[in-house]
Amino acid sequence: MSDHNVGVKDAQFAQTASTAQAAGPLAASGNPNYFRDASGNVLILNGSQAWNTLQDWGSNGSPQILDFNAFINFLTAHGHNFTLLWRTELPKFCGFPAAASSPPDLTVSPHPWLRTGPGNATDGALKFDLTKFDQRFFDRLRTRTQALSNAGIYAGVYLFTGEWLNIFRCSSDGYPFTAANNINRIDDGYAGGSKGTGSVTMTAPNAITGFQDAYVEKVIDTLNDLPNVLWIVSEEAPPNSRWWNSHQISHIRAYESGKPHQHSIGYAALIGPGSSDMALYNSNADWVAPSVRISPATSCGSGIPACKVNINDSDHSYWEMWKDTPLQNRNYAWENFLVGNQVLFMDPYVVYYPRENRNLCVSPTNAICSSPDSRWDNFRNNLGYILRYSRKLNLANVTPRSSLCSTAYCLAQTPSVG
Repeated sequence: MSDHNVGVKDAQFAQTASTAQAAGPLAASGNPNYFRDASGNVLILNGSQAWNTLQDWGSNGSPQILDFNAFINFLTAHGHNFTLLWRTELPKFCGFPAAASSPPDLTVSPHPWLRTGPGNATDGALKFDLTKFDQRFFDRLRTRTQALSNAGIYAGVYLFTGEWLNIFRCSSDGYPFTAANNINRIDDGYAGGSKGTGSVTMTAPNAITGFQDAYVEKVIDTLNDLPNVLWIVSEEAPPNSRWWNSHQISHIRAYESGKPHQHSIGYAALIGPGSSDMALYNSNADWVAPSVRISPATSCGSGIPACKVNINDSDHSYWEMWKDTPLQNRNYAWENFLVGNQVLFMDPYVVYYPRENRNLCVSPTNAICSSPDSRWDNFRNNLGYILRYSRKLNLANVTPRSSLCSTAYCLAQTPSVG
């Protein structure tokens, strides 16, 4: 494809909802750019992901319950086959930049551990007991992951959210691993301000990793039998979290090795001074979500496997995409596809984000809307168009061939048979 205005509305790519259950677990295919499913079919993953699809978010201390069935219908209507389920670690996060002035503090629930007390945490609720899981969190995680599977949608499960620890902390956030917020004398060393990353920047196992590992094992026990799961360690952890990320990858792989399914493990971009996507490529993750706008044609390094499936997530790579034109947005998705990669859209969905008109969704109540902003529908549709077009290709044998077209964005099979 040599036309930069690719992926616009086209009747032949009309979206249809998926009815086939996800076939998995996904594993590396013979073509290192793509996964294969349990039947051996080589495929790409494309879709919208949103912040509040696992836990409820809301301002003024009032988390709003998401209509998850509506979210699944939204994904299938746009032809998507992949999303993420976020776990926001902070019970309250402060200064979310959705508004130009007076950015809101948002409350989040549920969480993996019971809040039993005695005593209150800094967010005003009971302190956490880190030895007792809150089964309601895990039941919701399983129910929603299974519902996605039934709709033919793969789910990347975020185990942690490092970015929130890096920029959204405050003295009243209630973070479970800060001593004031648990009854177990576990302390990440947080001393105030918007940053407190001690729980992801250790360089050897400690008391915190023990509780983190137990939580990860509980998540794996909850979801291991489901075919549509992919793991992803953390959203935008700081650059000095490399030991911790590697520890989590190794722990997930070891713990799942004795279970019926082994799911692919992802490593998302590290964000902050000194960060480099080479940390991802040199890791032992199976797939990566880098910070570069257009991912490379191959994503290889010194880890095992050497080459990773690359899913370019606009959350890390295309900040402020709302300032660009729809054409520029579309080109970002198609260009990534045509160099052998896949695309996730950091879709604001129903989180009200009026700053710079990012997401003027419908009827916001406590920062959560009743339905999404249609301004993003063209981009959402194009992710579905790419997915449908990919099914016309023999993905097992196509490779990026920049020399074959004027724009340098081209997938081709040589020889062009089969």
